[in-house]
Amino acid sequence: MMRPAYGSWVEVGSTERPTSETAERRPLWRRRLLVVVVGAAVLLTGVLVAAWVTAPAPARPRQVVLGRLRDDGGRFVPLRAISPTLQRAIVATEDERFYRHHGIDLIGLSRAFAYDASHLTLSQGGSTLTEQLAKVLYLGGNDDSPWRKLQDAAVAIRLESRLSKRTILELYLNSVYFGDGAYGVEAASERYFGVSPSRLDLARASVLAGIIQDPSGYDPLLQPTLSRQRQVQVLTSMVRDGYTREDQALAALHDPLPLGNGSALPRSRRRSSHRTRASPGSRSSPG
Repeated sequence: MMRPAYGSWVEVGSTERPTSETAERRPLWRRRLLVVVVGAAVLLTGVLVAAWVTAPAPARPRQVVLGRLRDDGGRFVPLRAISPTLQRAIVATEDERFYRHHGIDLIGLSRAFAYDASHLTLSQGGSTLTEQLAKVLYLGGNDDSPWRKLQDAAVAIRLESRLSKRTILELYLNSVYFGDGAYGVEAASERYFGVSPSRLDLARASVLAGIIQDPSGYDPLLQPTLSRQRQVQVLTSMVRDGYTREDQALAALHDPLPLGNGSALPRSRRRSSHRTRASPGSRSSPG
């Protein structure tokens, strides 16, 4: 019996055994991917460490705030002398998870990133109250680069490890800029409404809290209509977080607020405080 010539065998279902060279080539893409992932992780770790090391140490924050107030002719107001309503308005508007995070808000950052990605913008900062305080006291400037935000976060984490939430909120309220040359809550209360911080009711507190995001754009003396629109967002956030009821929010919107320059903030025509929903961009991003 003659054997078929070489190459004439046809075996259905037969499989060719991979050579050692083929077996080595197959997982090559996996090895390359692993190298990329590890390299990216090492690079990110290096950047985070560099940001932590180069960020300024938050030394004597209370003294820094007192010094700035003295330079501006202001007065430090302890938290117990600041309207609790304003405190709630600030937290609801600027940092709703203030009492639950340790300086940086990963949920807020994720939402801000998603908002930016969906709107093709880079406007959302996701900055916490503590990060804003860190920037005001130690970093300054208008640098919103990723590197600066990492430094903001590094200083914020250090502040949170040393100070109570009450102290952080107290320092923030005494240092934040409310527009029209008013640094700190005492100057802002007197400038816009002619009252002390302890006498800020819901209507006044919600207007002041709204100024922080854009001090010139939401100045009630110069931009009363925009100030009222921003107040709707603040009150919506407060209702959402359980800091006030909707009927109280509506009453605040319809209050014709007397202003420090002798004029009055016109009544809002809104019938519901929930008509305007605060987007992720309703939080301030000074840093």
